[in-house]
Amino acid sequence: MILMESIDVKKITEDLIKLQRAYSFTPRAMVTEERYRNLVESGILKDYTYDSLAIREPLIEHVGNLPIIASYLHPYIEHKNEVDLGRALIMLSVHDIGETKVGDILTYAKQESHVESEFKVARELLPDYLYAYFEEIEKRETMDAKFAKSVDSIAPLLHEMPLPKVTLDRFKHHNFGIENIIAKKKAHFEWDTVLKSMFEYIIEKYTQMEG
Repeated sequence: MILMESIDVKKITEDLIKLQRAYSFTPRAMVTEERYRNLVESGILKDYTYDSLAIREPLIEHVGNLPIIASYLHPYIEHKNEVDLGRALIMLSVHDIGETKVGDILTYAKQESHVESEFKVARELLPDYLYAYFEEIEKRETMDAKFAKSVDSIAPLLHEMPLPKVTLDRFKHHNFGIENIIAKKKAHFEWDTVLKSMFEYIIEKYTQMEG
């Protein structure tokens, strides 16, 4: 039992506020379909640049979307009885905490130094019991971690499929294509036949988009 005398409520509250603001104001490269549609309708889209905040999303939008994807997919996956959805959700809630200080590094350009920086930030910000979840999803050795990583990997792909113009512009901007997606993400889905089939279907759609 945790004694109230041992808990610094003021510090916990202030740290949580800082973390919430960091999540809210750290931008990522993805754009929601609604934001994209508004840009098209307003005529702003033609003037956007890749780094424009208008087509980026707060980190918290990405993290907040993941529980929806995970909760929806869990009943359908082959290994649903071997995956603890609750543990996977905890991993998804903390896995990108390093980006609150390091920023969003494009998945296809991420180097070992970037990963080390994110681990360092996570170690600074997370208590031991949550840092253990952070390490678990990064190592991807447990079924819970494999599922969490699959959800994290598939979320951007689901965002991009309805937005071919933005997606193809991103590809062109970074000089990468479908082969990069396969090389970087395929392994995250091969542990489960349902998720593997989903990834193959998405790649088929991307191929049509690019072609």
